[in-house]
Amino acid sequence: MALLKLENLVSNYGSIKALKGISFEVNEGEIVTLIGANGAGKSTTMNTISGLKNLNGGKIIYDGQDISKWDARHKVKAGIVLSPEGRQVFPDFSVLDNLLMGGYLQTDSKNQEMLKTVYDLFPRLKEREKQPAGTLSGGEQQMLAVGRALMGQPRLLMLDEPSMGLAPLIVKEIFELIKRIRDMGTTVLLVEQNARVALKISDRAYVLETGKIVLSGKAEELLNSEEVQKAYLGI
Repeated sequence: MALLKLENLVSNYGSIKALKGISFEVNEGEIVTLIGANGAGKSTTMNTISGLKNLNGGKIIYDGQDISKWDARHKVKAGIVLSPEGRQVFPDFSVLDNLLMGGYLQTDSKNQEMLKTVYDLFPRLKEREKQPAGTLSGGEQQMLAVGRALMGQPRLLMLDEPSMGLAPLIVKEIFELIKRIRDMGTTVLLVEQNARVALKISDRAYVLETGKIVLSGKAEELLNSEEVQKAYLGI
């Protein structure tokens, strides 16, 4: 069953059409990846779904409801949570306070419950919970950004470029954790320039080019596609 469905989504920046009528769906329990070059519209798609960017046409259907006109707060409350590109942690706040910011719509008891889950997934965050977030390494800040998003208890977790700027070993660790998050029952929509790593953990994928979806299919099929290999995998 489709948890999220986009129907002919259009999103503009002034006179520029960033998204030119894209349609795709994410089924419950899947990891679905959007791949494409810089400027293809991947982050615009995530920001439009989350309510940070207004849509200019089409529909966003979530759990059977048209949520096209909902604001970001209502979407978070419904379980749509974005971990943004560039991590965007609060550098002067402690690790713990950053996490609690992610659970601002939840009750204290729910937050305490989710903290245990987050610390189980990311033990390093527990070790550093009193440290200012700005003193963490890049990999630890990415873990914090994902952990903060999980504090919102998402049904749909959207991750925008979680591997950006990270060393290969840390990238591998982050993607293993994304699989664990899916296995715990959270549906994942992933935007990622490291197409090879993303496709290896995904169920399905869509390829965006200049605001249009040009390819889609099972992740394994796209990983082995000559067209995708040449354009995105450097083969």
